[in-house]
Amino acid sequence: MTTQRTSWALAREAAGLFLTAFGLLGVLVALGALHWAAGLSAATAGLLAMGIILRPKPDAPRWAHAVRIALCITGYGGLAGCAFALCIPLGWIGVSLAVALVGLWLTTREHETEEAA
Repeated sequence: MTTQRTSWALAREAAGLFLTAFGLLGVLVALGALHWAAGLSAATAGLLAMGIILRPKPDAPRWAHAVRIALCITGYGGLAGCAFALCIPLGWIGVSLAVALVGLWLTTREHETEEAA
């Protein structure tokens, strides 16, 4: 009886993942039909969101952290590139926000290291 529930749960989960992937593909295709930059922006926003949400544990392998960094860089770079393609000032807003975030990160990192010492 337990194996039937487990196989049913696996089948339900596989069907859910398939429908989710198919639905996301439909959204990307529909946005791409409106404008290529809209579809590409949605795809790169998804990459950026995955990079932000998926946080590996500190003891995770080095490649897991590298994959997260690569997802964030690719996602944000794609969004900034699409913003430049749509409207140049919008692209500069994206670049300026990245610079401001790096500045905030640098100012908060020093404070954390002083508290640890």
